[in-house]
Amino acid sequence: MTGPVIGGTSRRTFISLLGAGAAAAAGGATLTGCSNGGSGSSTTGRAETEDKLSGLLPKYIPYESVKPDLPGENGASPGYSHYPAELKRAVPDKMVPSGKEVTAMTPLWSPIPPLAGNSYFEANNERIGAPVKFNILNGNDYGDKLGPILAAGNVPELLCIPGWNISSLTRFGQAADKLFEDLTPHLAGDKVSAYPMLANLPTRAWAYGVWNSQLKAVPFPSDGFPWMLMYRKDILDQLGAEPPKNSDDLLALGKQLTDAKAGRWAFGSVADEVHRAFGVPGGWIKDSGGKLVNKIETPQFEEAVAFIRRLFQSGYVHPEVVANAGADENALFEGGKFLIRQNGPGGWHESLQRQQTANPKFNPQPVMPFAHDGGTPITWGGDPAGIFTFVKKGLGEERVKELLGVMNYTAAPFGTEEYQLYNYGVEGKHYTKQPSGAPKLTALGQKEVSQTYIFLGGRPTAITESEYPGYVESMSAWQNASAKVREKNLFDGIRVEQPAKMAALNQPFDDALQDIYRGRKPISELKTAVKQWQDNGGNEGREFYAKVLSDNGR
Repeated sequence: MTGPVIGGTSRRTFISLLGAGAAAAAGGATLTGCSNGGSGSSTTGRAETEDKLSGLLPKYIPYESVKPDLPGENGASPGYSHYPAELKRAVPDKMVPSGKEVTAMTPLWSPIPPLAGNSYFEANNERIGAPVKFNILNGNDYGDKLGPILAAGNVPELLCIPGWNISSLTRFGQAADKLFEDLTPHLAGDKVSAYPMLANLPTRAWAYGVWNSQLKAVPFPSDGFPWMLMYRKDILDQLGAEPPKNSDDLLALGKQLTDAKAGRWAFGSVADEVHRAFGVPGGWIKDSGGKLVNKIETPQFEEAVAFIRRLFQSGYVHPEVVANAGADENALFEGGKFLIRQNGPGGWHESLQRQQTANPKFNPQPVMPFAHDGGTPITWGGDPAGIFTFVKKGLGEERVKELLGVMNYTAAPFGTEEYQLYNYGVEGKHYTKQPSGAPKLTALGQKEVSQTYIFLGGRPTAITESEYPGYVESMSAWQNASAKVREKNLFDGIRVEQPAKMAALNQPFDDALQDIYRGRKPISELKTAVKQWQDNGGNEGREFYAKVLSDNGR
């Protein structure tokens, strides 16, 4: 992306990366790139075009397990509306021949599954060839835990880090140089052929795993959709309500859906999607005079903030969200306590998984992109990768090969035995096949299966969850519509590492914004917060980004 996370909700943004078939980068987040020479310092920032990194990157060797039923358009993911009758075995050998336990740290945005005596873990570990000892942390707190862990140097063999957490860490380049293995000798060019599933990851995603002129991480490819606005179609149908097509509709829905006596409110968090609907850019844009302008400096942003504040002040936002900007919204939305929220695309099918037994009528659907005035909307895009998995430095060549083998296993795409196993477990134990061939989790599967192995490395994006009737078709339609109106990225094809000073600006601005929304500060404080952002490093950042564009003839 092309700027800092400003006014975003980065603690929730990672939800958009959940799920094997839907990964997205945080709206407005800059993923760090090549740092300043050998020092590993990211103090002043650096940018480099992706094509200059080609010598470090793996050769793309496609692997097609099954053809998509619904090809993606304009960069949207392909859709698979049914499960293949036969699955391919993509990784025939055990990836960890030594059998030595693998340590890994990953996030999770749902209840942590039992780690001992879990037959889902046992089945995957048997195929991998060694037990994976997970340290699973609550996703909402993940960024807070990373700084101390990196500072202490006490990292596991495999460490998953989301890109916007990286952009909030000063001098991450130094930490990467000190703590993580250079994977270039193992994966660059034809060397990646030893790991066919990793070779199937797109080249542009690999470019975002480079720090200090070294390939430092395996990327989690992204289709670039940070958010979608979801609504409870099952309940709106009961109430005779329709999804919004402009901001007036959104306000009217607030009044129609909110019934405090019944314990029901219209909205959870919707701020980023309101920004988008008001035409707020995803990061930096150029004004009519060619000057770079950040999203928070635009009149659209000011309009959107005033509108969001109005939703709060009207009492249409659920009280738990009003009281706590970090509230866990899954249970509230799934319980019908509020009916409209923004969520990462991957969160949709995960909610269906949680509710398919408890509430078969549960039917969340996406709101098609709309503009606040009913005109042509825009959607935000993201970088080709949004999550990264690093290998601890100094383990020796043979151990690095084994750890890359683990990620080769978790990179297996839809249509393979491995994908089925790390997503659903063992047939007959963790899931059964529906008449369509799609898996349905058993009671044991609901308890033991979780999105853990997916965070050990990425796989090509795809829409695959046909076990939920209509899901693939609906998600495919939404993605194709969203991709069609995705705004142009000024920095497309340029790997940017923001100056470290800008990382410190994100949280204070977001804190001020949350107070303005909730009426704890007057709307006039927005100008003050923007001025502080400019004076404390935003204007320096503008000069840096302007030079990046100038150096690249833009």
